[in-house]
Amino acid sequence: MSILSKSGNRPAVPKSESGRTGHWLAGIVVFVYGWAIIFFFLLGPGRIFFPSLLGSYRSVTDQKNTVYYAGEKIEQALDVLWMASVVQDSLRKFWNDSAGKDFRKRVTIFLCESPGQYYHLTWDRSLGSALMGRIVLNPGSYGPGMSLYSGLVHEMSHLYMSRRFGYILYVFLLPTWFDEGCASLIEDYSYQENHLDEYLRATPTLVRLASLRHPWNWEAMEKMDQGMMSTKGYGHLRNFMRDLRIRYGMDKIRSFANELPYNLHPGKTFRRIFGTSLYEADRQWLQSQKKTGFLPAGTTFIPLSFDGTVFLKWILIFVIILFPAGLIIRWLCYLLCRKRR
Repeated sequence: MSILSKSGNRPAVPKSESGRTGHWLAGIVVFVYGWAIIFFFLLGPGRIFFPSLLGSYRSVTDQKNTVYYAGEKIEQALDVLWMASVVQDSLRKFWNDSAGKDFRKRVTIFLCESPGQYYHLTWDRSLGSALMGRIVLNPGSYGPGMSLYSGLVHEMSHLYMSRRFGYILYVFLLPTWFDEGCASLIEDYSYQENHLDEYLRATPTLVRLASLRHPWNWEAMEKMDQGMMSTKGYGHLRNFMRDLRIRYGMDKIRSFANELPYNLHPGKTFRRIFGTSLYEADRQWLQSQKKTGFLPAGTTFIPLSFDGTVFLKWILIFVIILFPAGLIIRWLCYLLCRKRR
């Protein structure tokens, strides 16, 4: 005997226990996800989207940029505000970008008072971050390796590239070695490059640039050799990019950047433009540096190590980003199925 629906035309199927359980689990996941987003924006790095929530910060601004500063750093904030315009002009010149459309939108810069305050704002212990379309600087950690100007140049370069490509293409199509290499090349001075030979005398190993394809690869390298591998990596990249510019010219580097958004294989793009593979170019660079005596003769390349914490972090990031998309797709499929009935 069938159970009829109210219309009398189609049998009503009672909800199963598994269906009810699925709805409960989905509700719990949505609830947890909602609170995680709230936590991120109220207590995590998401606060940089809402500077009014940061009561300890004040701001100075001009027509192009805004600098939020903590404590009594008004003079330093004014210096950064002026330097920001200079740096943006330098980046336009570096990329031969006469339009400069990627800097038409105001750039927001946070100037932290101490490394602890920087970590509290970013959940990161680096010297600076280009985070979600904002720049956060940690001048309290700068030593002989980086000036405030160099730090601003480096992070502004990352911001420029992320705006130029868009976040998704920036993460998946722009090779991290190229992004970090250009940012290091534009700096006025590199302590890591000038002392690379000293670092390599202690531990004569480097990670191949071809291994540093994505941001998570770079983060995994930062965990190697108690952080020393990334220090050597910055020196390696700047020296390699400078050698690339000398041998092939700046126009080739610009052409490589221009073609990346339209090619899913950066390695093939590199070979077509420079006439050799990145693997081979990196090997030739190492051989030439050892031949000139700049690098120790025993310097070798080693594989990139796998780091479980970095892997889990990026899995979580992808889940957070893709979860709303999954809900929308599920909702659209549900609507389409209803219309077909």
